[in-house]
Amino acid sequence: MQTELSFLELFFGASFIVQIVIIILFILAGTSWWFIFDKWLTLTRAKKDIFEFEDKFWNSKNTEKFFIDQKRQSHHFGLSQIFIIVHEEFKKFENLEESENTIAKSIQIIISRQEEKLEEGLSFLSTVASVSPFIGLFGTVWGVMNAFSGLAQLSQVSINAVAPGISEALVATALGLFAAIPALISYNWSVKSIDSIIKSYENFSDELLISYQER
Repeated sequence: MQTELSFLELFFGASFIVQIVIIILFILAGTSWWFIFDKWLTLTRAKKDIFEFEDKFWNSKNTEKFFIDQKRQSHHFGLSQIFIIVHEEFKKFENLEESENTIAKSIQIIISRQEEKLEEGLSFLSTVASVSPFIGLFGTVWGVMNAFSGLAQLSQVSINAVAPGISEALVATALGLFAAIPALISYNWSVKSIDSIIKSYENFSDELLISYQER
């Protein structure tokens, strides 16, 4: 009875080009999963920080004390950094109208820089999602070519003669999809999450400016 070929048997029995394709896809898949986990952790934490900071800020009765507490922290990001900059800028200017343009520009710069940090790694995920299927397809085509070219050397043609070559070719296709699909899902989720986070930054900034203007 014919036994099924294991992945290792298919890999070591494959041609050199197909082996290189499989190795590349494994590297892309492994690296993309690192970026996927990093993006999930970073964006989930950013959303949590937004909720916690807004809850503390809008429930605080003493803005100056809240500002001092925030300044004591070693790391400022997101709403915390926006609040600190806005509070410091309002304290510098005696004329409220003069300060508004400067503060608005400072807020926009902060949000843009934070957006850049949140988007780190997205270009890699996008690249993996785009090129992995084509790399896998290249390995598939090469494997199929090798399988059928070997038929010319056989006096009798049977499915058993081409099955290993076809199998190794399909493995390349499967690995291409294995690398691309999670990267694409993570990329789309990350883009949507970043848009939501940036919108929260902008809404908080507008509400913060209004609260200072009303004082």
